[in-house]
Amino acid sequence: MSEPIRILFVDDEERILRSLALQFRRDYQVLTESDPRRALERLQSENVHIIVSDQRMPQMSGAELLAQAREIAPDTLRILLTGYSDLDAAVEALNSGGIFRYLTKPWDQQEMAFTLRQAAQIAARQIQAPKLTAVPQAALNILLLDNEAPTLDVVAEFCVSGGHRLLRVASLNEAVAVLNSQPVDLLVSDLQLAGEEVAPLLKSLAQAHPRLLSLVVTPFCDTQALLKLINEAQIYRYLPKPIRRGLFEKGLQAAAEQAHVWRAQPAQVISRLAQLPSEVGEREKVGSLLGMLGRLRERLTA
Repeated sequence: MSEPIRILFVDDEERILRSLALQFRRDYQVLTESDPRRALERLQSENVHIIVSDQRMPQMSGAELLAQAREIAPDTLRILLTGYSDLDAAVEALNSGGIFRYLTKPWDQQEMAFTLRQAAQIAARQIQAPKLTAVPQAALNILLLDNEAPTLDVVAEFCVSGGHRLLRVASLNEAVAVLNSQPVDLLVSDLQLAGEEVAPLLKSLAQAHPRLLSLVVTPFCDTQALLKLINEAQIYRYLPKPIRRGLFEKGLQAAAEQAHVWRAQPAQVISRLAQLPSEVGEREKVGSLLGMLGRLRERLTA
């Protein structure tokens, strides 16, 4: 008999917790906590597969809670639930909490149910996967989609010091050609390359290659665009320009460590599953790029 999926909902409003428990208790083993500190205590002693936290709570923010939850139970899938368009909170939840999805309040019941169903599918595969006893460290292929010197300098130095291979491209067509022809473990990209929008490529790669880690390095500060990149492109880190070297290097190192872990895991174990873009135009762009990435998909499924 398979292990039941356990979901921990954390919100300081008891009314919301009751509503969530009522909606999902038939499909999952539901736990609730109104105090994030007690939620962290439970994570230390109980097995939880998915944690869904509100952002605005008096004791600590949801982003802070998910960051600490990541340290206690790194395999737990983390979802942030908030009614506020707060860029700083979204960045913190992504970079420190490694969130699976970002959902807004009041939530859409169908969207919430679909998101939890996807998270539960991933959790079920993780339960059955063998546990890693050692993670081999090997050279990684890092693809750079950014023409600015400060970004290149940091990535090039990181590759030299770590023995990794740096792949540079000047256009999206070149990027697609590289992705189709050779393995890529990390992608570092601005959201503009030679006047072209990169977001559709990131969203396409999230569908075609969910183990490819993407670090977005850009000056943009649009909260809604970032939330779409979290949900639809499953980006691993967002780093603002002008770059802060120490923060950038830390993000690269974390991504490299995660890439090594995923390399060592069986192919069927996937920790991410991106949403399809909600806008028709974006879906058409992603569909077109997925066709262009056909050789990548063939190579990964062979």
